[in-house]
Amino acid sequence: MLLLVSAALAGSAHPAGSAPSSAEGLLASIEAHLTHSGPDGCLTPLVHELKERADELTPEERAWATAALMPWKGDLLDPVEPLAPAPPPPGATPTLPCFSLGENRITSDHFAVEWDSGTIDQGTAEDFIESLEEGYAVQVGELGWREPLQNSSYLVLAYVQEGNYQGAYTYFESCGIGIVPYIVAYEGSFTNRSWAETMAVHELNHALQFGYGFAWEFWWWEATATYIESLVYPNADWWAGYVSGYSNNPHLAFNASGQDDQDIFWHMYGMAIWAFYLDEYEGGPDTVLGTWEAARGADGGAYSFGMDDAMEELEIDFDAAYADFVVRNTVMDYADQNLMPDVAERDSIGTLPATREVDGSSRPQGYGQTYIRFEADAGDGNGDLVVTFEGDDVPWLVQLVEVDRTDVLRVTTGDIVEGVGTVTMEGFGAEDVVLVASPLVQNDTKRDFTWSAELVEPVEPPVEDEDPAAACGCRTGGPDATVGIGALLGLAVLARRRR
Repeated sequence: MLLLVSAALAGSAHPAGSAPSSAEGLLASIEAHLTHSGPDGCLTPLVHELKERADELTPEERAWATAALMPWKGDLLDPVEPLAPAPPPPGATPTLPCFSLGENRITSDHFAVEWDSGTIDQGTAEDFIESLEEGYAVQVGELGWREPLQNSSYLVLAYVQEGNYQGAYTYFESCGIGIVPYIVAYEGSFTNRSWAETMAVHELNHALQFGYGFAWEFWWWEATATYIESLVYPNADWWAGYVSGYSNNPHLAFNASGQDDQDIFWHMYGMAIWAFYLDEYEGGPDTVLGTWEAARGADGGAYSFGMDDAMEELEIDFDAAYADFVVRNTVMDYADQNLMPDVAERDSIGTLPATREVDGSSRPQGYGQTYIRFEADAGDGNGDLVVTFEGDDVPWLVQLVEVDRTDVLRVTTGDIVEGVGTVTMEGFGAEDVVLVASPLVQNDTKRDFTWSAELVEPVEPPVEDEDPAAACGCRTGGPDATVGIGALLGLAVLARRRR
């Protein structure tokens, strides 16, 4: 729910996986949100796009957008009026926000909550400021995120705006000493206290993100803030609904961003699943924060820094981590597995041999995935499951993953050259096996592929002279062609962090 309306971002390029939105489409989407004919909670990216296309609006459209989003301004681009004619002196304890929007105000160590009479009552305002401070204590105090920009001079303003919409956004203004973030939450956000708590910490994370520059691709702003909710309020599960934005459409590009397409829009939030992966299998919350630290000072311009860049800075093998990630997603192998929405499967195969062409809207985009399940009782008797793959001539990751209801049991990876190859799961028949196919290219082009699968009788190895070690019952080394998940993916599967 991050609102990035800034000259610093104007004219920025869309990352791979995104699609520019029309100004007319953006206005329609914003209206749908505010009138509840669209989803609650996610105004922010829409308004960012609106800023980029503000010059395309008619005067009437621009006036409507200003009244709906920032009614305290005459125009979306107008500056705000600071409370004081000059910034406070260095080292002074902040007691006020940079500017004021509401009739009523309460303050805490780091925040000022303001509201107009007739929106919320003081008790609700006190709950809001308490949630913000709880978020601050965890995110800044425990996890080590940088404090909000200029927070040593100004309290962070959180304003409750009139309107029955359940949602919020984060924006910033200049107060003479640099940009100052602030939060706007519509009064409808406070009908459910638990939801309001997670909204507060989500928006606070956006306020902190400004301290790391603007280079990150937009999807990671939303994915990170969604993940953060689970760390501040581990017993609140609102984040899990957002993960469905990924699990319903895993074929979308890993870094997809966009406003007109609702599937792409929700996918940005659903990619919190990658933050959960980094947390549990690649070093904990420090790694998630490290992706933001890595972006500081990036000089490629707005939305120029991606996950492959971050992994390189953190000395993590991105392709190896990604291969592990998509395997774990076959069963949502995370500490909060019971809350994670199951990943959508393209097909479930109950009879072998079988052949399919993967086409249409669910074809995988860059670093997106197609999941296909082979049921354990498919085929006629036991044997080796052999899948022949033929796809577009790009690098591919093609894996067979043996799973039970909750765990990954074995993994094999195919040798795919110029889009063609095979992958085999020996001894198929005890449990279901999931085929995962993903094009390893950073763009949103949909990739075609076909597959055929059959059950092949295992070839008996030639009889060799008896090994003396075997005769005495001694153990000998040597890897299997198909390895268990503990060996292939590491001991992390046995030591997952539990919240």
